[in-house]
Amino acid sequence: MLEDIIREELDQNNIPQTIRIATLMGDREFRWDKAIYMPAGLSGFSDNNIFALANFPSEISNSFKLLQCLTDPELAFIVAPYNPDSNLLAAEDINPAVATHGIAPENLAIVLIVTLQKPDGKDNVEMTVNMRAPILIDTARQTAFQIRLNKPQYDYRHPLTA
Repeated sequence: MLEDIIREELDQNNIPQTIRIATLMGDREFRWDKAIYMPAGLSGFSDNNIFALANFPSEISNSFKLLQCLTDPELAFIVAPYNPDSNLLAAEDINPAVATHGIAPENLAIVLIVTLQKPDGKDNVEMTVNMRAPILIDTARQTAFQIRLNKPQYDYRHPLTA
């Protein structure tokens, strides 16, 4: 398993097993053997390839995660796990990318990048997710790929509802 290979490599080369990063949620410690490798990075951030997912403190939210870059502490995204039961992403649009990247269906997790906006003159913060560029995570291989769904039904700013 990739996790074991990484742990062995860290041990053999006397590399620390963890990294401490000042995140949006304060100092957090991340394990290198739990990192997610994104070969192509994220759109606009192709040079950043190593990320980790972190839970928000429960008093903030259980619905969101932090996608933290481990090589650039200032780069992080709030993401929302995709609920496949919502059927907002059509299987016929996702499955070709899943097959291309060799992700077994039972190892597939999808997260969506969240955007927070406060429109002028309004008190409320609006939250949206980018349905056009979901991130496919292979949980077994600890790799991820951001794909682009260039169809009009997938909005860059799909409203999140409670």
